[in-house]
Amino acid sequence: KLQRTLDPTGAPLEADSMASPAGSPKGVGGGYVGLAGKTNRQSPAQPKPSGKKFFQHSQGSSTPRPSPEEHTPRHSNGQAAPPQAPAAAPSGSGTRAAIVISGCTGKYKLINETYEPLQMTHKDRPCWRARSSAPVYLFHTGKSRWVISKRINDGARCYAFVPDNGSSDPTQCPGPWMCCSEDNNWVKDENIKCATAQASNDQFTLLRSQVEDELAQYGLMDDKSLRQMWRKLDSNGNNVVSLAEIDALVVDMTKAGLWPDWLNNKESIRRAYEKTIKLDSEDHDDWVEKEEFHSLLLNLFWFGHLHEFFEHLDTSHDGSLSREEFSAGMTQLGIELSRDQVDKEFKSIDLDNSGQVRFTEFCAYVRRRVQPDHNPAFDADIVPKDKSTDTMRKKHGDQATHGQFVAKKTLADFDKLEKEIKDIVKANDQAKLSKMWKRLDFNGNNIVSLAEVDKMVNEQFPLLNHKPALMRAFQATLRAGNGDEWVQKHEFKMLLGNLFYFNKLFWLFDQVDEDHDRRMTLKEFQWCMSMCGVKMSQSKSEAEFKKIDVNGGGIVLFDEFCRYFTDRECPEAMQEFVDHL
Repeated sequence: KLQRTLDPTGAPLEADSMASPAGSPKGVGGGYVGLAGKTNRQSPAQPKPSGKKFFQHSQGSSTPRPSPEEHTPRHSNGQAAPPQAPAAAPSGSGTRAAIVISGCTGKYKLINETYEPLQMTHKDRPCWRARSSAPVYLFHTGKSRWVISKRINDGARCYAFVPDNGSSDPTQCPGPWMCCSEDNNWVKDENIKCATAQASNDQFTLLRSQVEDELAQYGLMDDKSLRQMWRKLDSNGNNVVSLAEIDALVVDMTKAGLWPDWLNNKESIRRAYEKTIKLDSEDHDDWVEKEEFHSLLLNLFWFGHLHEFFEHLDTSHDGSLSREEFSAGMTQLGIELSRDQVDKEFKSIDLDNSGQVRFTEFCAYVRRRVQPDHNPAFDADIVPKDKSTDTMRKKHGDQATHGQFVAKKTLADFDKLEKEIKDIVKANDQAKLSKMWKRLDFNGNNIVSLAEVDKMVNEQFPLLNHKPALMRAFQATLRAGNGDEWVQKHEFKMLLGNLFYFNKLFWLFDQVDEDHDRRMTLKEFQWCMSMCGVKMSQSKSEAEFKKIDVNGGGIVLFDEFCRYFTDRECPEAMQEFVDHL
């Protein structure tokens, strides 16, 4: 049961607004020229500014006192060069302290933690992450509250919050904190204390605090990017994915140059998968579910970093660390240990007394350093019992109701329809095309309007019933034709191609705001192609991008990308439908 925060009069408070993509200004010069030979809408001339470098320290700034918002309780749930160790926090007035939350005894007592400062900011305010293995964050919503939640977002769903009085951090707020009760109502908790503490200088803790900033640089912290990537990963739309599917995603993203190469490691991917399903999941089955996807990405980057460092320490390249390799590694991190201390630490890590430390044992050691009161389940092996069938039945019903569960649009649905349409168009099947055209052009005047196309889609292709995509596909067909207000018979194949690919791409990338054109950079183009399952090298993607960006402005419109993709995937659609014209 989800509750909404109420003001004293009982009315819901206004939620944080979501930023919508800016409209694309009209540029100068020609846009993408499709296979039909017509010039499409022009691209903006000025590129968007590039993002900051990875692991760069973010600077917070004070902001005016925010306005109210709503909150809803949420449920808990050769050898490569050595990786650079993160620098310790600077001393002096610029040093950011950790924050300790204590005293919560209710439903979400998991918020009782030490929160280490992150390098990233949110709404120009600092953020903190709990030392616990589960992702729990303390941040400002950008309006009038500091909140504790499992995601850094608008804070509308959270574990607890405290009203802000214009302070620079939550320790200066008078309180009291508001928490979710057992009956899912917001209640004051006078026992919750919020105090500063010295931030950790442990190198692994500092490295852990940089992962969120790195995810943000790769565009993996915002809800829209997560939805896009989940749709690619969960191609059959059943809201669960396996280890094999996760591995395939990492391979695709690293090969496309969108993710760093060190993520593509089977051992670290398995560790990320195991932690997600066993510690971050509520049901602990053998599947990663949609609500666990953010945790999976955090784990992929975190264990990827650890494995990169582990491989650097493993100078013998045998997949394990000896005592000498471990000692040398600690010295590289600036952790000076005596011989006796090294022996003691190594024995505490080498749980099977083999004289060698495996990657899993190394991860457990790092876990204890980051969170001293660690949970041993962090490094447990995969649960031997296959619970996947029980979980699917529990959450999604038996076979009789399973069809209702998968009724939403899925990538598999689009793939199936794509094959059907391409088979007709590529074969130039005049009989089928003529039959489809006659059904569309029921009055036989050889021209059809937008309303007639809309009717055909609803009756024959309900998968393609997204109105903004339909309208833009229709307009793209007109522009590539003779520019009038009707689709003519010889443009029918082009219309079919545009209808399908505009719908597929709009669904995949959530292009639902028909009043704005999304502007796409080269990196976003590479991202889009990867999401569509197209594998390209860096040089190939740059060359393809230049085909669309004909004025060299470094940016293309999303409509132009849709037209380019249609040309690329089904060039036969750009040929005229003859049928004795």
